[in-house]
Amino acid sequence: MYSNMPATPSVIQIYEELVLLSEQMLEAARHGNWDAMTEVQRVYVAQVEALRGKDTHPPATLQERMQRQALLAKLLAHDAAIRDLVMPQLQRLGELLGNARRRRDVNEAYGVSA
Repeated sequence: MYSNMPATPSVIQIYEELVLLSEQMLEAARHGNWDAMTEVQRVYVAQVEALRGKDTHPPATLQERMQRQALLAKLLAHDAAIRDLVMPQLQRLGELLGNARRRRDVNEAYGVSA
């Protein structure tokens, strides 16, 4: 899991790393391994921050622009797939929390201790 980034990675290397991390998050989400997905997501967010500090200039060449575009397309596809898997889980958790809150409110209203 994770990767072996050089000490001072290029912008393209960071984008490539983000694609690998997003693939790992997608696999974890497909298997319902939310803890692993969250762990990889922490590394992903750190890489996004590294990219923000480095990606201040437009791509120098057409090839670099095309490379970035292809990597961004992969990132967006992975993001959409992850969201498709995560959203039903978030909705389910929201419903569970809502039920627990209602139960607590009823218990408090009628003086029943939990």
